[in-house]
Amino acid sequence: MGMSLDKGELLPGENVVLTKNVNAIIRIEEHGLSRFAFDHVMKATGLRGAEAIGGQLHLTNYRLVFKSSAVNRVKGVFSIFLPTLREVRNTSSGVKRQI
Repeated sequence: MGMSLDKGELLPGENVVLTKNVNAIIRIEEHGLSRFAFDHVMKATGLRGAEAIGGQLHLTNYRLVFKSSAVNRVKGVFSIFLPTLREVRNTSSGVKRQI
């Protein structure tokens, strides 16, 4: 499973406008995952009790689509239709980039 969106994953009339490499942050306990051996140091990275899932975020003319890479413990795709978004803001700090 590549991170690019295949034609079969797009809705009729949907086109990819922009693609960026990103991480989706998930809560470990919500997915039934075991903790990492070095979990105690994750607090310093701001990821205590969380895990960064690498993948790509695709902006289409209809939605935002996140697709994970195959090397993650959690794999899959989720999307948010653009009309459901009320606001998108830059909440980055230091070298950490996030919206």
